[in-house]
Amino acid sequence: MPPARKPERSLWAVRVMALVCVALALMCASLAFAWQSEREKAACWRAAAEFQLRPNGDCRG
Repeated sequence: MPPARKPERSLWAVRVMALVCVALALMCASLAFAWQSEREKAACWRAAAEFQLRPNGDCRG
């Protein structure tokens, strides 16, 4: 009987690893989006500082 249980455990392990991979992919996508947003804000503030301008509402969010 023990050899019959091995494929069950292997399938369970593959499913868990697939779930972990999907979770990591979603985390990476959300971090990439957040990084892009923060980079745009930083560029706005940098331009305002270089040209000594008052930042309008675009830099705040």
